[in-house]
Amino acid sequence: MRILGLATMGASAAAIVEDGQVVAAIEEERLTRLKNDGGFPHRAIDSVLHVAGVTLSDIDAVAVYWQPWRIWGRAAGVAHDTLMYPARASARVRRIAQLFSPARAGQGSPKYPELRGSWLELLKIRERLRHHPGTFQGQVRSIDHHESHAMSVCPISGWDRALCLSYDGGGEDHSTVVFAWENGRLRRLKAIRWPNSLGHFYSAITGFLGFRMLEGEYKMMGLAPYGTPRFKDRLLTHALRRTRDGGYMLNRSLIDYHAALDGRFPDSLVRLLGPPRAPTAEFTDHHRDVAASVQAVFEEIMLDIVAWARKQRPEFERLCIAGGCGLNVTANGRLIREGLVSSILVPPAPHDAGCAVGAAIHESLARNPSLSIGMPSPYLGRAYTPAEITEAFRQRGLEPPALLSEEELVERTADALARSEVVAWFQGGSEFGPRALGNRSFLADPRHDGIREVLNAKIKKRELFRPFAPSCKEEVAETFFELNQSSPYMNIVARVRADKQAVIPAVTHVDGTARVHTVGRAANPLYWKLLDAFEKRTGIGVLLNTSFNIQEPIVESPTNAIDCFLRSSVDWLAVGPFLCKRSDYPAVTRPVS
Repeated sequence: MRILGLATMGASAAAIVEDGQVVAAIEEERLTRLKNDGGFPHRAIDSVLHVAGVTLSDIDAVAVYWQPWRIWGRAAGVAHDTLMYPARASARVRRIAQLFSPARAGQGSPKYPELRGSWLELLKIRERLRHHPGTFQGQVRSIDHHESHAMSVCPISGWDRALCLSYDGGGEDHSTVVFAWENGRLRRLKAIRWPNSLGHFYSAITGFLGFRMLEGEYKMMGLAPYGTPRFKDRLLTHALRRTRDGGYMLNRSLIDYHAALDGRFPDSLVRLLGPPRAPTAEFTDHHRDVAASVQAVFEEIMLDIVAWARKQRPEFERLCIAGGCGLNVTANGRLIREGLVSSILVPPAPHDAGCAVGAAIHESLARNPSLSIGMPSPYLGRAYTPAEITEAFRQRGLEPPALLSEEELVERTADALARSEVVAWFQGGSEFGPRALGNRSFLADPRHDGIREVLNAKIKKRELFRPFAPSCKEEVAETFFELNQSSPYMNIVARVRADKQAVIPAVTHVDGTARVHTVGRAANPLYWKLLDAFEKRTGIGVLLNTSFNIQEPIVESPTNAIDCFLRSSVDWLAVGPFLCKRSDYPAVTRPVS
């Protein structure tokens, strides 16, 4: 049984689940090179079919992450806010036109070209599939949005029972849903109706601080530790009010998500927090304090929800998290520190892209409830052969380097890293989701704090306040970090142990924390061997790991990797079994592909 899962309209993706096993998944952005591409996932479909070695003729059903006929909950929310706040109606009208106009399908706005998905495409799945190899003759199933999120994590957890928090900007009717997962079934415990949305609250203030919404939320999270949450109580009183049952109410006269997308903010919000920051303005202590306050409020509301859920199901000690808000790794880490649950699991793609996996799993279990579900690896994209890599060099007019054995590759790369040189590392299938998990990474020595400035200013070309993450051998994780569980998908922030902060300063944030990626020997054998070889040279089984990209989606193909390498000042490129020295190749200043 093969199920093709699809997500579109935001972080579009495709996935294939075969007899309960997730065998392929990729985001559309990796292939179109448009960050957060929300268009119909045509290229992602072709890619997962290729990885699985099938055509649409072999697909039994297509599962889509949204039930488009449930439009009335959204319509009621939009109508209410339009009547209550008519001065801000234009932003909503433009977004509605974008979602429902046949002429606008496949087109984003000038400011947000990635918002090119159309609600109407959800009603035309069969028509869209005609562009792909094979003839699809199965059924098309539309799955509840938050159930798609939940099913992207609960069945792969291996846990007999757990609570599940799914929260994001919003689904068909709700923005936050709490489930109980037990014996292979979901039971809904709580649902908070849209447009009350914790995700919209966080995203709107992201725009208020001058970051680009739908992308800059993690930047605000990185800025927050530099500030003091002096606006926290003010926000909890006026913007995001707690309710007694573990819920919340968003004051939409203050927080207007759609107006924020247009760069417009209510006067009442300006009176509460001061003037919004211009995108090119310097950061002040005031901006840092706003970021700290918003992060603190987000965490408090999230903790309230989980505490309420634990009271309803005190025997459920574990928690699965999904939805775009699950990318708030600082909040995830606080959950563990507070001891509200014994352990958490956040999938590699908790945002909407992960719904492609969740919808396919949901349909698989609907057809066969006794099916064993598994996702053995997050490396679900296409792997490339040495011949394909060689051809990518030749297409660039470059001589391919000598082919190395695995041992030679690991040893020479570890030597370079131990000399504090930076390596672009491209191996195997690409990771599913927004994190570089050791197959599409820039790697560096975490012992030298100065490497952060080199990476931020000269290679990644990003803000200096943003932290870098560590990858570590699973066996040494507790030696370096206050973390008593694995973090295989880099979705948990933990404190760096006090005696290790000076040992690995390049991956220790200003507040003494790090976004930890634990690497098991079975999960990624080659990357584990590299970490092990680095440890033998330095005594530290930890590397600085950041995504292999420069102001673009993470590289997907050898061509992308070579292109990005040539535009960077990175010392080495390890692409498959080949190792390239930067000085042996010409520099370029803009993307070639």
